[in-house]
Amino acid sequence: MSAQPQETWQEIAARKQSALCKKLFKDGWQSMRLTFETERPLAGNILPMINSCEHLSPRDIEITEAQDATELLSKIHSGQWPAREVLVAFYKRALVAHRFVNCLMDADLDAALNRAQELDNYLRTTGNVVGPLHGLPVSIKDLTDVKGLNYSMGYVSWADNVSADDAVVVETLRKAGAVIYLKTTMPQTGMALETFSRLWGRTLNPHNVGLVAGGSSGGEGALIASRGSLLGMGTDSGGSIRIPAAYNGLYSIKPTSRRVSYRGNNNNASGLGVSSSIGPMAHSLRDLKLAMKTLIDDSHWLKDPMIIHKPWDYQAKSPAKLRIGVLMSDGLTTPHPPIQRALQATIAKLTAAGHQVVTLEHVKLHMDSDTMTRRVYGQVGSGYMLDEFKKTGEPPIDAIKHRLGWETMSLEEMIQVQISMNYTAIFNILDYPAVTIPTTFVDKTIDRKITRDTFLNAHDKENWEMYDPEVFHGMPVVLQLVGLPSMDGQLLEVAAKIDDINHRIKG
Repeated sequence: MSAQPQETWQEIAARKQSALCKKLFKDGWQSMRLTFETERPLAGNILPMINSCEHLSPRDIEITEAQDATELLSKIHSGQWPAREVLVAFYKRALVAHRFVNCLMDADLDAALNRAQELDNYLRTTGNVVGPLHGLPVSIKDLTDVKGLNYSMGYVSWADNVSADDAVVVETLRKAGAVIYLKTTMPQTGMALETFSRLWGRTLNPHNVGLVAGGSSGGEGALIASRGSLLGMGTDSGGSIRIPAAYNGLYSIKPTSRRVSYRGNNNNASGLGVSSSIGPMAHSLRDLKLAMKTLIDDSHWLKDPMIIHKPWDYQAKSPAKLRIGVLMSDGLTTPHPPIQRALQATIAKLTAAGHQVVTLEHVKLHMDSDTMTRRVYGQVGSGYMLDEFKKTGEPPIDAIKHRLGWETMSLEEMIQVQISMNYTAIFNILDYPAVTIPTTFVDKTIDRKITRDTFLNAHDKENWEMYDPEVFHGMPVVLQLVGLPSMDGQLLEVAAKIDDINHRIKG
């Protein structure tokens, strides 16, 4: 369904935002909207404000503050917490979070309540669960099809698009007992590292609402960090799972693209040369492992010819002694002081635990990351984006203006530039699985800004001068661990060992 041609893009956006508010707070939830008088602060951590919100009962807080989805599931499966009560608690918390960080773009509460009640009845009458995710509320990113709900990719011209069917991943989640209840925001076109669109507005970071939530799975990142969901699905074509996970202090995995079906996700174009993945974002590595096992155990190779026939490796183990390569810099952009501290601390802890750490030298490239991004990612639908903007007169957001009008190139030229050492996109091009591991927080008393006289390039200078320990104090510091293609299970096992060492060994 296309947007009404007589409306301006501003009118369409206002209509959709008003309709979303009415849908989120409809019926018995309307009084919550009317009495919600807390104003969004301009900066600072709003997580304590969520926990003290009058609309959340002590029971709601207890449920939503479960350590992770795995612990929550144990409570549901034992009958301690009914799935319907759990759903209501997370929905209420999601509404509170949304008022602070603007992370939602659609909801399916009536169907979710019915499904949760069915699951409670089934458990009560049979003593069994329908699957490993029985009763777990799971949130889904905008571009992923959920039958009957909107998808927009942040385009005003897509404002009234409704999915006719579930994506393969959503089918699997439902089959495993998950309760699909919310869809979350993403940036206009999906090609930005912050989550802002003319249609839905800007999504903020709950650790500091003066900062952004990352992109393009920024709505998922902000919602899960706010504990309005404990497990959600993001997508990643250049860092779109890992970047919001890093900004919001979450565990996540960008799987090998051919392990989990991407069918049912909407894109600008085919994505020639760039492997897109769909994967979980959560509060623990064991949640990532549970989600990945659930998805792969559903034999996506029988539903999607792009998926390799490779069952989950239940015997995957981390080697007793690890040999980890560490890249301190890509030679193009110097990491900020908190990242350097986290890397150095992790190296010290791994070494103290008897593991081998090898410092990797960056590969000298004939082309910097900006040029690679401009020429490879610019092929992915820049003409399509312009066509969509023309339909409503919607202007592109600042974050993607530079992507439009890039020169096109032949397949042979594209192959020549598909190497970059930027910190995320290279692993989409290589199709290596990658995990994010929360490690520490920015500490302004330790992570002081260092004056530099020389820089690697103009972008390195700009990036370094952006760092302000006063502004970033208290923000999560997250590292990325990369593995070999299709060895997603072993990567999670190694990540679990590193995570344990990081939290067990002081220093």
